[in-house]
Amino acid sequence: MTFGAAGAAAATEQTKAENVPATASAAKLMQVAENAAAPNPDDPNAPPPGSRKKDGDAVYPNPVSELAKKEGYKFEDGRYRNKDGDPQPVVTDKYMVDWGTWNGFRRYHDACHVCHGPNALGSSFAPALADSLKTMDYATFLATVSGGKRESKGGTEFVMPSFGEDKNIMCYIDDIYTYIKARSLGIMPPGRPADREDISPEARKAADDCTG
Repeated sequence: MTFGAAGAAAATEQTKAENVPATASAAKLMQVAENAAAPNPDDPNAPPPGSRKKDGDAVYPNPVSELAKKEGYKFEDGRYRNKDGDPQPVVTDKYMVDWGTWNGFRRYHDACHVCHGPNALGSSFAPALADSLKTMDYATFLATVSGGKRESKGGTEFVMPSFGEDKNIMCYIDDIYTYIKARSLGIMPPGRPADREDISPEARKAADDCTG
């Protein structure tokens, strides 16, 4: 079958027209993917910074996550960790914090501040943990909270009870540590954090498994 000049031109235009939807569709899919990875901050329907995607692995544009990457921290088992694998607070210059530090702030002021003072600044009968963690490592902190401690100062004996069987503390001990460490490092001012990222599926599952 042969075409005249007009027929050939028409066939060419038809072929171009048939290819347009596929090309436009691919472009649209690419745009959707880009938007999913980096929502337009001017879009009122875009998720807020710090929100996590449904898969739990990736995060939307997140100042906390970006800072953690720059500092060389890894996100593992629902929290940021330093090179030694210890829980690590991440606090931006606008005091947006990681979930662990946020939850640690809440848990500390629910269970610990009565003795150790608001903002981990200590009291007349318990030390300022913000100072203690300047020299105390993570393993020692865990052992002290779970096993308790006795200490004599100036003829007075101070006793910290064991919390090893208390799920309200031990199920969130890494979060509490993370908050106190942020205070110890001087990256977290007194008071409530300004903002936070979302809890990850891993952190939620760990808390549910522990408290359940």
